[in-house]
Amino acid sequence: MILNSPAKLNLFLNIVSKRDDGYHNIETYFQFVNLYDQITIQEISGKEIKFNTNSRTLLGSDNLCLKAALILKDYIKKKSLPAVSIDLEKKIPIGGGLGGGSSNAASVLLGLNKIWDCNLEKDELIKLGSKLGSDVPVFVNGFSAYAEGTGNKLIKYDFEKKYFLIIDPGIQVSSKIMYEKFKIKDCIKRINLDNMHQNIGFNSFESLLCENYSEIRKILDILRNHDNGYVSGSGGCIFSIFDTESQATNALKNIPNKYQTYIVHSLKKI
Repeated sequence: MILNSPAKLNLFLNIVSKRDDGYHNIETYFQFVNLYDQITIQEISGKEIKFNTNSRTLLGSDNLCLKAALILKDYIKKKSLPAVSIDLEKKIPIGGGLGGGSSNAASVLLGLNKIWDCNLEKDELIKLGSKLGSDVPVFVNGFSAYAEGTGNKLIKYDFEKKYFLIIDPGIQVSSKIMYEKFKIKDCIKRINLDNMHQNIGFNSFESLLCENYSEIRKILDILRNHDNGYVSGSGGCIFSIFDTESQATNALKNIPNKYQTYIVHSLKKI
């Protein structure tokens, strides 16, 4: 089984409050885009779940693909399950705020649900996914959406097709550390379905990211001097939004060659 595991952009991210469980309530829009990791799952002989990837950073037991497989295996409690190999070809930047790890976890849950004949409903998989990360539920659900709560309360909403220039500054940002550093003040705004078009690009983390990573500030300045520039998630990837692919291609000319860049378009669903 070969699965395409897409990236997402947060078209806005508003941190509303800190919860008693340590997580944060947010308001955001998860926009899927056609930048993919590829996951291959195969039945193999033996009893183990084997994981391999082209990214050395993810080869430890802490990776979300392996965690997803183990949490599903523990949940269904079948005595005999086929051993599987999970191969991840990583293309989405790690620690870039593009949701690659969460997307990979969701893909593994959905894939193994079929291979192992678990027959779990989507709601059950979403609950399992939420234990792995706040962004996993939207990838299990499979459509771009407005989100509240920890990112688990999803409302399907489609924007018109857009093109994006994504710039990877080569900075791996930990979401966990960013949320720990973020100081909750009075919530200065609320973003909902009625006013979200006016708040595209707002990100509660932007100031903190620019304070800690001067490279992010430099790229934002370049983008904003010519078009528009925003941060996705907790960073560190930056993006611009365009109506046409040619506009995105023209904007790319302003970006120094040292950065990895991607021109992608929006997806309504996976």
